[in-house]
Amino acid sequence: MSRLRIALLVMLGGLLTATGLMLVGAAMPDGLGRPFAAVAAGTEPSSGRIRFAVLGDSDSQSYHDTQMLSNPSLRGGTWRATTWQWTEVLARLRGDQVDLGEWGAWGTGKYRARFDKVFGIVARTPAKDDYRYDFAASGAWCNQLLGSPQRQAVNLVDLMDKEPQAWKGGIVLIRIGINDVGGHGVLDELSRDPKASHPLALINACVDAIGETIALIHKRHPQTNVALVGILNNADWAVEFDSWQSASAIANIDAGMDVFDNGLRKLAAENRHVVFLDDRAWFRSLWGERDEQGRPLYKTVRLSPGWAITNSSGDDPHNSVLSDGHAGVVWNTLWAQHLVTSLNAAFGLNLTPITDAEVIGFLQPSFAAKHQ
Repeated sequence: MSRLRIALLVMLGGLLTATGLMLVGAAMPDGLGRPFAAVAAGTEPSSGRIRFAVLGDSDSQSYHDTQMLSNPSLRGGTWRATTWQWTEVLARLRGDQVDLGEWGAWGTGKYRARFDKVFGIVARTPAKDDYRYDFAASGAWCNQLLGSPQRQAVNLVDLMDKEPQAWKGGIVLIRIGINDVGGHGVLDELSRDPKASHPLALINACVDAIGETIALIHKRHPQTNVALVGILNNADWAVEFDSWQSASAIANIDAGMDVFDNGLRKLAAENRHVVFLDDRAWFRSLWGERDEQGRPLYKTVRLSPGWAITNSSGDDPHNSVLSDGHAGVVWNTLWAQHLVTSLNAAFGLNLTPITDAEVIGFLQPSFAAKHQ
Protein backbone atom coordinates (compact mmCIF):
# COMPACT_ATOMS: atom_id res chain seq x y z
CA MET A 1 0.00 0.00 0.00
CA SER A 2 1.43 3.40 -0.98
CA ARG A 3 2.31 6.01 1.65
CA LEU A 4 -0.23 8.39 0.10
CA ARG A 5 -3.04 5.83 0.47
CA ILE A 6 -2.04 5.11 4.09
CA ALA A 7 -2.06 8.82 4.89
CA LEU A 8 -5.48 9.26 3.32
CA LEU A 9 -6.89 6.34 5.31
CA VAL A 10 -5.48 7.73 8.56
CA MET A 11 -6.99 11.14 7.82
CA LEU A 12 -10.36 9.58 6.98
CA GLY A 13 -10.33 7.49 10.17
CA GLY A 14 -9.52 10.52 12.26
CA LEU A 15 -12.29 12.50 10.62
CA LEU A 16 -14.84 9.75 11.25
CA THR A 17 -13.72 9.42 14.88
CA ALA A 18 -13.98 13.15 15.48
CA THR A 19 -17.39 13.28 13.81
CA GLY A 20 -18.58 10.38 15.94
CA LEU A 21 -17.44 12.05 19.12
CA MET A 22 -19.12 15.28 18.08
CA LEU A 23 -22.38 13.46 17.49
CA VAL A 24 -22.12 11.66 20.82
CA GLY A 25 -21.38 14.94 22.59
CA ALA A 26 -24.28 16.70 20.93
CA ALA A 27 -26.78 13.97 21.68
CA MET A 28 -25.64 13.04 25.15
CA PRO A 29 -26.84 15.12 28.12
CA ASP A 30 -23.98 16.77 29.97
CA GLY A 31 -25.25 15.69 33.36
CA LEU A 32 -26.94 19.06 33.70
CA GLY A 33 -30.16 18.15 31.96
CA ARG A 34 -29.39 19.68 28.56
CA PRO A 35 -27.25 18.88 25.49
CA PHE A 36 -23.56 19.58 25.88
CA ALA A 37 -23.47 21.78 22.79
CA ALA A 38 -26.02 24.20 24.22
CA VAL A 39 -24.07 24.64 27.44
CA ALA A 40 -20.74 24.99 25.68
CA ALA A 41 -22.12 27.79 23.55
CA GLY A 42 -23.05 29.79 26.67
CA THR A 43 -26.26 30.94 25.02
CA GLU A 44 -28.34 31.55 28.17
CA PRO A 45 -29.33 35.21 28.40
CA SER A 46 -28.33 37.23 31.45
CA SER A 47 -31.23 37.66 33.86
CA GLY A 48 -29.77 40.68 35.66
CA ARG A 49 -29.93 38.71 38.91
CA ILE A 50 -26.90 37.90 41.05
CA ARG A 51 -25.52 34.46 40.28
CA PHE A 52 -25.37 32.40 43.46
CA ALA A 53 -23.65 29.02 43.80
CA VAL A 54 -23.33 26.73 46.81
CA LEU A 55 -20.67 24.22 47.82
CA GLY A 56 -21.20 22.05 50.86
CA ASP A 57 -23.05 19.21 52.54
CA SER A 58 -26.62 18.33 53.53
CA ASP A 59 -27.03 21.63 55.37
CA SER A 60 -27.24 23.25 51.93
CA GLN A 61 -28.82 20.54 49.76
CA SER A 62 -32.45 21.22 48.92
CA TYR A 63 -34.88 19.29 51.09
CA HIS A 64 -37.28 18.64 48.21
CA ASP A 65 -34.80 16.50 46.31
CA THR A 66 -36.50 13.19 45.49
CA GLN A 67 -33.44 11.35 44.13
CA MET A 68 -30.88 11.30 46.95
CA LEU A 69 -33.55 12.06 49.56
CA SER A 70 -36.21 9.64 48.35
CA ASN A 71 -37.03 8.33 51.84
CA PRO A 72 -40.28 10.12 52.84
CA SER A 73 -39.27 10.18 56.51
CA LEU A 74 -36.42 12.60 55.77
CA ARG A 75 -36.40 16.41 55.95
CA GLY A 76 -39.61 16.89 57.84
CA GLY A 77 -41.38 13.58 57.35
CA THR A 78 -45.11 14.29 57.25
CA TRP A 79 -44.29 18.03 57.37
CA ARG A 80 -41.95 17.77 54.38
CA ALA A 81 -44.24 19.61 51.97
CA THR A 82 -43.84 22.78 54.04
CA THR A 83 -40.31 22.18 55.38
CA TRP A 84 -37.77 24.15 53.40
CA GLN A 85 -33.99 24.39 53.31
CA TRP A 86 -32.42 27.87 53.26
CA THR A 87 -31.67 27.91 49.51
CA GLU A 88 -35.29 26.99 48.85
CA VAL A 89 -36.39 29.86 51.11
CA LEU A 90 -34.02 32.27 49.36
CA ALA A 91 -35.25 31.23 45.93
CA ARG A 92 -38.88 31.75 46.95
CA LEU A 93 -38.42 35.06 48.73
CA ARG A 94 -35.66 36.64 46.62
CA GLY A 95 -35.65 34.63 43.40
CA ASP A 96 -36.18 37.86 41.47
CA GLN A 97 -32.79 39.11 42.68
CA VAL A 98 -30.73 35.96 43.35
CA ASP A 99 -30.14 33.36 40.65
CA LEU A 100 -29.50 29.90 42.07
CA GLY A 101 -30.02 28.38 38.65
CA GLU A 102 -32.89 26.43 37.20
CA TRP A 103 -34.53 23.81 39.43
CA GLY A 104 -34.16 20.35 37.92
CA ALA A 105 -32.57 16.92 37.98
CA TRP A 106 -28.83 17.57 37.79
CA GLY A 107 -25.83 15.26 37.94
CA THR A 108 -25.02 11.63 37.22
CA GLY A 109 -23.37 8.66 38.89
CA LYS A 110 -19.68 9.02 39.68
CA TYR A 111 -18.47 6.84 36.78
CA ARG A 112 -20.47 8.76 34.22
CA ALA A 113 -19.12 11.99 35.73
CA ARG A 114 -15.55 10.76 35.15
CA PHE A 115 -16.42 9.93 31.54
CA ASP A 116 -17.94 13.38 31.03
CA LYS A 117 -14.83 15.05 32.43
CA VAL A 118 -12.55 13.15 30.04
CA PHE A 119 -14.60 14.25 27.03
CA GLY A 120 -14.80 17.87 28.06
CA ILE A 121 -18.39 17.75 29.24
CA VAL A 122 -19.33 19.69 32.38
CA ALA A 123 -19.39 16.92 34.98
CA ARG A 124 -21.43 16.65 38.14
CA THR A 125 -22.14 14.00 40.76
CA PRO A 126 -24.20 12.82 42.62
CA ALA A 127 -27.53 12.96 40.83
CA LYS A 128 -30.13 15.00 42.73
CA ASP A 129 -33.04 17.39 42.32
CA ASP A 130 -31.79 20.87 43.13
CA TYR A 131 -30.90 24.27 41.75
CA ARG A 132 -28.37 24.20 38.96
CA TYR A 133 -25.71 26.12 40.91
CA ASP A 134 -26.21 24.24 44.20
CA PHE A 135 -23.50 21.58 44.28
CA ALA A 136 -23.91 20.76 47.99
CA ALA A 137 -24.58 17.09 48.66
CA SER A 138 -25.57 15.08 51.68
CA GLY A 139 -22.63 13.41 53.42
CA ALA A 140 -19.94 15.56 51.80
CA TRP A 141 -16.66 16.01 53.65
CA CYS A 142 -14.27 18.87 53.00
CA ASN A 143 -12.14 16.69 50.71
CA GLN A 144 -15.08 16.56 48.28
CA LEU A 145 -14.61 20.22 47.40
CA LEU A 146 -11.67 19.27 45.19
CA GLY A 147 -11.38 15.47 45.38
CA SER A 148 -13.21 12.61 43.71
CA PRO A 149 -15.90 11.65 43.27
CA GLN A 150 -17.81 14.90 43.83
CA ARG A 151 -15.14 17.49 42.94
CA GLN A 152 -17.72 20.14 43.79
CA ALA A 153 -15.55 23.20 43.28
CA VAL A 154 -13.83 21.84 40.19
CA ASN A 155 -17.12 21.07 38.49
CA LEU A 156 -18.67 24.37 39.54
CA VAL A 157 -15.76 26.36 38.12
CA ASP A 158 -16.02 24.39 34.86
CA LEU A 159 -19.66 25.46 34.71
CA MET A 160 -18.82 29.08 35.57
CA ASP A 161 -16.28 29.09 32.75
CA LYS A 162 -19.13 28.72 30.23
CA GLU A 163 -20.46 32.18 31.19
CA PRO A 164 -17.62 34.07 32.89
CA GLN A 165 -19.21 37.50 32.53
CA ALA A 166 -22.31 36.35 34.42
CA TRP A 167 -20.21 35.44 37.45
CA LYS A 168 -18.55 38.84 37.85
CA GLY A 169 -19.99 40.06 41.11
CA GLY A 170 -21.65 36.68 41.65
CA ILE A 171 -21.40 34.73 44.89
CA VAL A 172 -20.15 31.28 45.83
CA LEU A 173 -21.16 30.26 49.35
CA ILE A 174 -19.10 27.53 51.02
CA ARG A 175 -20.65 25.81 54.02
CA ILE A 176 -18.96 22.55 54.88
CA GLY A 177 -17.06 20.77 57.65
CA ILE A 178 -19.71 19.46 60.03
CA ASN A 179 -19.29 15.90 58.72
CA ASP A 180 -15.54 16.19 59.31
CA VAL A 181 -15.49 17.68 62.80
CA GLY A 182 -19.04 17.53 64.15
CA GLY A 183 -19.26 13.85 65.02
CA HIS A 184 -19.59 12.74 68.63
CA GLY A 185 -16.16 11.09 68.66
CA VAL A 186 -14.34 14.18 67.41
CA LEU A 187 -16.16 16.46 69.86
CA ASP A 188 -15.43 14.02 72.68
CA GLU A 189 -11.71 14.15 71.91
CA LEU A 190 -11.82 17.94 71.92
CA SER A 191 -13.78 18.00 75.19
CA ARG A 192 -10.79 16.38 76.90
CA ASP A 193 -8.06 18.23 75.02
CA PRO A 194 -8.68 21.23 72.74
CA LYS A 195 -5.29 20.59 71.13
CA ALA A 196 -5.89 16.89 70.43
CA SER A 197 -4.00 15.97 67.26
CA HIS A 198 -6.75 14.04 65.45
CA PRO A 199 -9.47 16.74 65.62
CA LEU A 200 -6.99 19.48 64.79
CA ALA A 201 -5.76 17.53 61.77
CA LEU A 202 -9.35 17.29 60.51
CA ILE A 203 -9.97 20.97 61.16
CA ASN A 204 -6.77 22.08 59.44
CA ALA A 205 -7.47 19.83 56.45
CA CYS A 206 -10.87 21.48 56.06
CA VAL A 207 -9.46 24.98 56.23
CA ASP A 208 -6.77 24.05 53.70
CA ALA A 209 -9.34 22.56 51.30
CA ILE A 210 -11.50 25.67 51.57
CA GLY A 211 -8.45 27.87 50.96
CA GLU A 212 -7.55 25.88 47.85
CA THR A 213 -11.15 26.15 46.68
CA ILE A 214 -11.06 29.94 46.98
CA ALA A 215 -7.78 30.00 45.04
CA LEU A 216 -9.30 27.87 42.27
CA ILE A 217 -12.36 30.09 41.97
CA HIS A 218 -10.38 33.32 41.93
CA LYS A 219 -7.75 32.04 39.54
CA ARG A 220 -10.41 31.93 36.84
CA HIS A 221 -13.06 34.26 38.29
CA PRO A 222 -11.26 36.89 40.38
CA GLN A 223 -14.31 39.15 40.69
CA THR A 224 -16.61 36.47 42.10
CA ASN A 225 -17.39 36.93 45.78
CA VAL A 226 -17.03 34.04 48.22
CA ALA A 227 -18.95 33.68 51.50
CA LEU A 228 -17.46 31.32 54.08
CA VAL A 229 -19.92 30.02 56.66
CA GLY A 230 -18.39 29.09 59.99
CA ILE A 231 -18.80 25.76 61.73
CA LEU A 232 -21.67 24.99 64.09
CA ASN A 233 -21.10 23.27 67.43
CA ASN A 234 -23.01 19.99 67.55
CA ALA A 235 -22.86 20.12 71.34
CA ASP A 236 -25.85 22.44 70.88
CA TRP A 237 -27.83 19.64 69.19
CA ALA A 238 -30.54 18.15 71.43
CA VAL A 239 -29.29 14.57 70.99
CA GLU A 240 -26.03 15.62 72.68
CA PHE A 241 -27.52 17.45 75.67
CA ASP A 242 -26.54 14.66 78.06
CA SER A 243 -22.91 14.83 76.89
CA TRP A 244 -20.13 17.10 78.14
CA GLN A 245 -22.01 18.66 81.03
CA SER A 246 -19.10 20.60 82.45
CA ALA A 247 -17.79 24.08 81.85
CA SER A 248 -14.33 22.82 80.87
CA ALA A 249 -15.62 20.27 78.36
CA ILE A 250 -17.76 22.84 76.55
CA ALA A 251 -14.98 25.42 76.62
CA ASN A 252 -12.58 22.88 75.11
CA ILE A 253 -15.01 22.03 72.30
CA ASP A 254 -15.59 25.72 71.60
CA ALA A 255 -11.83 26.23 71.46
CA GLY A 256 -11.58 23.57 68.77
CA MET A 257 -14.39 25.15 66.78
CA ASP A 258 -12.60 28.48 67.15
CA VAL A 259 -9.59 27.02 65.35
CA PHE A 260 -11.85 26.19 62.40
CA ASP A 261 -13.54 29.60 62.36
CA ASN A 262 -10.31 31.52 62.86
CA GLY A 263 -8.86 29.70 59.89
CA LEU A 264 -11.77 30.92 57.78
CA ARG A 265 -11.43 34.43 59.20
CA LYS A 266 -7.82 34.48 58.08
CA LEU A 267 -8.80 33.43 54.56
CA ALA A 268 -11.41 36.19 54.45
CA ALA A 269 -8.93 38.79 55.68
CA GLU A 270 -6.63 38.03 52.75
CA ASN A 271 -9.10 38.94 50.00
CA ARG A 272 -11.69 41.70 49.76
CA HIS A 273 -13.90 39.35 47.73
CA VAL A 274 -14.17 36.89 50.64
CA VAL A 275 -16.31 37.25 53.77
CA PHE A 276 -16.64 35.11 56.90
CA LEU A 277 -20.09 34.50 58.45
CA ASP A 278 -20.04 33.42 62.10
CA ASP A 279 -22.73 30.73 62.32
CA ARG A 280 -22.23 29.97 66.01
CA ALA A 281 -22.71 33.62 66.91
CA TRP A 282 -25.92 33.71 64.89
CA PHE A 283 -27.20 30.58 66.64
CA ARG A 284 -26.39 31.99 70.08
CA SER A 285 -28.20 35.24 69.24
CA LEU A 286 -31.41 33.24 68.85
CA TRP A 287 -31.29 30.11 70.99
CA GLY A 288 -28.42 30.94 73.34
CA GLU A 289 -26.04 28.33 74.74
CA ARG A 290 -25.34 26.02 77.68
CA ASP A 291 -24.93 27.48 81.15
CA GLU A 292 -21.66 27.95 83.06
CA GLN A 293 -21.72 24.30 84.15
CA GLY A 294 -22.18 23.06 80.58
CA ARG A 295 -25.83 22.17 81.10
CA PRO A 296 -28.49 22.97 78.47
CA LEU A 297 -30.02 26.38 79.14
CA TYR A 298 -31.35 27.45 75.77
CA LYS A 299 -33.77 30.23 74.99
CA THR A 300 -37.05 29.97 73.12
CA VAL A 301 -37.48 31.90 69.87
CA ARG A 302 -40.89 33.56 69.85
CA LEU A 303 -42.44 34.84 66.63
CA SER A 304 -45.31 37.31 66.56
CA PRO A 305 -48.21 34.92 65.80
CA GLY A 306 -47.46 33.27 69.14
CA TRP A 307 -45.23 30.55 67.75
CA ALA A 308 -42.58 29.27 70.17
CA ILE A 309 -39.57 27.49 68.66
CA THR A 310 -37.34 25.64 71.09
CA ASN A 311 -33.87 24.19 70.56
CA SER A 312 -35.22 20.66 70.26
CA SER A 313 -35.53 17.90 67.67
CA GLY A 314 -38.72 16.97 65.83
CA ASP A 315 -40.44 17.50 62.49
CA ASP A 316 -43.09 19.84 63.91
CA PRO A 317 -42.00 23.43 63.05
CA HIS A 318 -41.93 24.33 66.76
CA ASN A 319 -38.57 22.48 66.89
CA SER A 320 -35.38 24.17 65.74
CA VAL A 321 -34.02 20.93 64.30
CA LEU A 322 -35.72 18.13 62.35
CA SER A 323 -35.86 14.53 63.48
CA ASP A 324 -33.10 13.66 61.00
CA GLY A 325 -30.74 16.23 62.51
CA HIS A 326 -31.05 19.00 59.94
CA ALA A 327 -32.19 22.57 60.47
CA GLY A 328 -35.94 23.05 60.66
CA VAL A 329 -37.99 25.41 58.54
CA VAL A 330 -37.89 28.27 61.08
CA TRP A 331 -34.11 27.99 61.43
CA ASN A 332 -33.67 28.03 57.64
CA THR A 333 -36.06 30.92 57.07
CA LEU A 334 -34.45 33.09 59.75
CA TRP A 335 -31.01 32.12 58.41
CA ALA A 336 -31.98 33.17 54.87
CA GLN A 337 -33.11 36.53 56.32
CA HIS A 338 -29.78 36.86 58.13
CA LEU A 339 -27.83 35.86 55.01
CA VAL A 340 -29.34 38.57 52.82
CA THR A 341 -28.51 41.22 55.41
CA SER A 342 -24.96 39.87 55.81
CA LEU A 343 -24.25 39.74 52.07
CA ASN A 344 -25.51 43.29 51.60
CA ALA A 345 -23.15 44.50 54.32
CA ALA A 346 -20.16 42.47 53.15
CA PHE A 347 -20.29 43.08 49.42
CA GLY A 348 -22.25 46.32 49.10
CA LEU A 349 -25.20 44.60 47.45
CA ASN A 350 -28.69 46.02 47.15
CA LEU A 351 -30.71 42.90 47.85
CA THR A 352 -34.04 43.78 49.39
CA PRO A 353 -33.90 42.74 53.06
CA ILE A 354 -36.28 39.95 54.04
CA THR A 355 -38.73 41.52 56.48
CA ASP A 356 -40.15 39.94 59.61
CA ALA A 357 -43.58 40.08 57.96
CA GLU A 358 -42.25 38.05 55.02
CA VAL A 359 -40.80 35.50 57.43
CA ILE A 360 -44.17 35.09 59.14
CA GLY A 361 -46.00 34.87 55.84
CA PHE A 362 -43.60 32.26 54.52
CA LEU A 363 -43.85 30.14 57.67
CA GLN A 364 -47.62 30.36 57.97
CA PRO A 365 -48.32 27.19 55.89
CA SER A 366 -45.88 25.20 58.04
CA PHE A 367 -47.60 26.10 61.29
CA ALA A 368 -51.06 25.77 59.77
CA ALA A 369 -50.44 22.23 58.53
CA LYS A 370 -52.43 19.58 60.36
CA HIS A 371 -50.81 16.23 61.10
CA GLN A 372 -51.82 13.12 62.97
